[in-house]
Amino acid sequence: MRNDMRRLIVLTAAGLLSACGGGGSPAPISQDTVSTPLAKLALKTFAADCSDFLVYTTDALTEQYLTRYYCFADGPCPVFAADSADTASEMTPPPSPQRVSATNAQESGVDEADVVRADNAGRLYILSDHQLHALAAFPPQGLEQRPVISVDLAADDPAFHADDFYLDEAAGRLVVLGARYDDGGAQAVAVMLDVHDPQAPPTETARVSVDGYSLQTRRIGSRIHRVSRFDVPLPAWFYDGADELARLRQNYFDAIARGDDGTVAAVKSEVRSEIGRRVDAAEPNDFLPRVREQFAGGAQQQSWLSCAAISHPDVTTALGLAVIDSFDTDGSDHAAAGVVNNAYQVYASAANLYLAQSSFGWFFDPQQVDQTVVYRLALPASGPAAYQALALVDGSLNNAYQMSEYQGMLRMATTQSDRDGGTRNHVTVLDAGAAERMPVIGQLRDLAPGETIQGARFVGDRGYVVTYQRIDPLFALDLSDPAGPRVADTLKLPGFSSYLMPLGDNYLLTIGRAGDDQQLTGEVALQLFDVSNLEHIRQLSVITPAAGDGSYSYSPAEYDPHAFNYFADQPSAATPGTLAVPLQAYGGSDGSDFAGFLVVRVEPGTGTPLQETGRIDHAALTAQNDMCMGSSSGTSPMLCGDPVYAAQPRRSVFMQDDAGTYLYTISAVGLIASDALQPDVTLASRALPYDPPQCCVLDTATSP
Repeated sequence: MRNDMRRLIVLTAAGLLSACGGGGSPAPISQDTVSTPLAKLALKTFAADCSDFLVYTTDALTEQYLTRYYCFADGPCPVFAADSADTASEMTPPPSPQRVSATNAQESGVDEADVVRADNAGRLYILSDHQLHALAAFPPQGLEQRPVISVDLAADDPAFHADDFYLDEAAGRLVVLGARYDDGGAQAVAVMLDVHDPQAPPTETARVSVDGYSLQTRRIGSRIHRVSRFDVPLPAWFYDGADELARLRQNYFDAIARGDDGTVAAVKSEVRSEIGRRVDAAEPNDFLPRVREQFAGGAQQQSWLSCAAISHPDVTTALGLAVIDSFDTDGSDHAAAGVVNNAYQVYASAANLYLAQSSFGWFFDPQQVDQTVVYRLALPASGPAAYQALALVDGSLNNAYQMSEYQGMLRMATTQSDRDGGTRNHVTVLDAGAAERMPVIGQLRDLAPGETIQGARFVGDRGYVVTYQRIDPLFALDLSDPAGPRVADTLKLPGFSSYLMPLGDNYLLTIGRAGDDQQLTGEVALQLFDVSNLEHIRQLSVITPAAGDGSYSYSPAEYDPHAFNYFADQPSAATPGTLAVPLQAYGGSDGSDFAGFLVVRVEPGTGTPLQETGRIDHAALTAQNDMCMGSSSGTSPMLCGDPVYAAQPRRSVFMQDDAGTYLYTISAVGLIASDALQPDVTLASRALPYDPPQCCVLDTATSP
C-alpha cells in the first residue's frame, strides 16, 4: 500500500507540475537531441568463453565511472521504471461454490501472481509477509469455527520475504514468489508447495532462485516466467576516492569544464585501459548471476549463468542484466536467459514476452531523445525464453497496460517528453510477427500535446487512452485497421482514470482521481461509460466516495488492477454486476475516517448505472487482533493507535451458489464475509495473524 501511495503522490505531483505550465501551444520537440540507430539496439549473444562479455563489461564500467552524477557515495544509482502450522481437525468437506472470481489479469490465458487466491472448492489462500494462511471459506456460515492453517515461509530461512504467489489448482501446487537478502546480495526466489490435501499444512517440495530482484512474473499453463533485474556487483575500487582512478576521473571532469577535447579523449582512454586490466584480472563469474535449484530431500545445486545465454546490444548501457528464468510449477525444467538491459516494463501475451527499456537507461548521453526499445522474446513450453525481434518507438511507458498484442500486432501507447518540458502522446502499431525488426504498421501521433498518459487499455480492435493536465480527455480508438488507427471520439472530463476495464463491447468501467476544472480534488472517482457506439462515447455515471467535507480518499485499485474486482451476475453477460474495491478515506471531521471496501452495483440499463450499496469496515477488526490486545510478542502502536491505517484493505473474492453471491474482503488484519447484494450484512468475520513492520513493534517486556 505504501508503494501504491508513493506512485500516486508522484503521478499527482507530475500532473500538478504539468498544470503549472499554463495553456497555449506546447514547446516544440528539441532538435538538440540524438537518436540511437535501431541496428545498434539489436541483440547478439556473447561468446561461450566470455571474452567479449569482459570487453563489454569494461566499456560499461568506463562509461559509468566517468558519468559525473553517478552515485559514487552510496553505490550505483537505483533503476526505477513491493509459526509452526496449526493442525486441521478431521471434518466433512464443506460444499463448493458454483462460481469463484479469479485474479484480475490483463490478458486472457496469462495468469498474474497475487497475494490472495481462491480455488474452485471455496478455499482461500492469503499471503501476509512471510505467512501463508489457508482456510475453507465457503459457505460463509460457520467461517469463524473453521481452522486456519498458517505456514511460516521464513521459518527455515529468516532472510526470505514473500511477495505474491500462483495457484496451480489442477496440479495441487502453490508457488510463492519472493526475495531473500544476505551479504551476497538479493535473490529472486520461488518456493513450491504441495496443497493437494486441504486439511494438511502445505509442504515445500522445491525452491528455485536466481541472483537479483524480481520485476514481474507471468504464468502460462503450468509454466512460470520470471523477469529479474541483476545489478552487476561493482568492485570496491569503483567507490574508492583514494584510488588512482579517482584522480584520473577528476582530471577528466576538469578537462570537460575547460572544453579540452583532446585531454578528455586521452584521459578516457587511460581510464578504459586501467579498468580493462582490472576486469581481465577478475573472473567472469564475478559479474554473472547464480542460478539455484533445490528439491525436497536434496542438496542445493548452483551454477552461473553462461555468457552464451546472455544477449547484448551494441549500445553501451549501465551494467545490469534482465534475467528471464522459466520453470514449471513443480520447479522442474528450470532454464534461464539474460539480456544486458535496463528494462523497466514487462508485458506478456500467451506466446511472447516483451521487455521495454527507456533510452535514458541505455546511453550516457544527456542529449538522448526520449525513446523506448521493446524486445520480443518467444516463450516456449519448455526451455528458456528466446530473443526474436525488436522495435524502437518514441516516448516512454508507465505500465504494462500501455502494451497489448492482438492478431499479430503489438499496440503501444507512449508519452514523449522533450528537454524543454513539452510532451506528446503516441499510439503505435507494430508487426509482432516479424523477424529481427518489428516495423511500424500504423501510428497516431501527437495526441493531447502538453499532457501525459495516465491510463490505457487495448481490447480487441479497440483502444482507450486517458491523458491529463487539468482535464481528462478519454480517447476512444478504432484499431480495426492496423495501418490506419484513428481517434473515433474524445470525451473531456475533470480528473483522470488510471485503470480501465471494458465490460463487453458496450461499457467501460474506470477508477482514478476526481477533479474539477482547475485541479485534482483528492478523492477516488469511479466512472461508467457507454462505448457501444465508439463514435459517440458517453459518461453514464460517476461516484466519488467521500468521508465528509474536505476528505481525502485513496484506493490501491487505482494503480494495482489486482485490487479491482468486478463480478458479473451471470457468466454469460458482462452486466449487471457488482464491483468491490479497497478504500481508505480520511474525513474532515472526527469519526469519519474509513478503511475497508466500497461495494458498487453496476446496472447500466437503470436510472442509477453506478450505485454505492455499502461499505465493509475493516478498521474494527484491529480490536480482535492478538497484536492489538497485547500478546507476549509485543504490541504495535501503528496497529492499535491508528486502525484506519493499520487495516490496509487489500483484496476481495466473490463466490456464488444457488442461494446467492457472497463477498469475501481481506485486509491486513482480517477477513469479512458479506452478502454481495447487501454488503452491510456481515455473515462472518475473523481476525488473521498480524505481522507488523519490525520498526513499529513495541516490546512490552522492555518498554516503559
